[in-house]
Amino acid sequence: MSKIMIVDDDPNIRELVCTLLRNGGFETCESKDGRDALQQITAVNPDLAIVDLIMPHVDGYELCHKLRQFYGLQLSSR
Repeated sequence: MSKIMIVDDDPNIRELVCTLLRNGGFETCESKDGRDALQQITAVNPDLAIVDLIMPHVDGYELCHKLRQFYGLQLSSR
């Protein structure tokens, strides 16, 4: 089963997205912001992250950048 991490500072959005994904057969985990996601990422090891862009502490752009660095992924030159 694929695990999807939902990263959003709005608990209502996290709950809605997690409910929809669980009903679709996915396992989910949640993070309240980018900083929390970075702390959980190695323990949770999700297959995919759905990330809000505007969040406190570490925003979605910075989170994606740090995840790319952590996993050694290259940015597309398109």
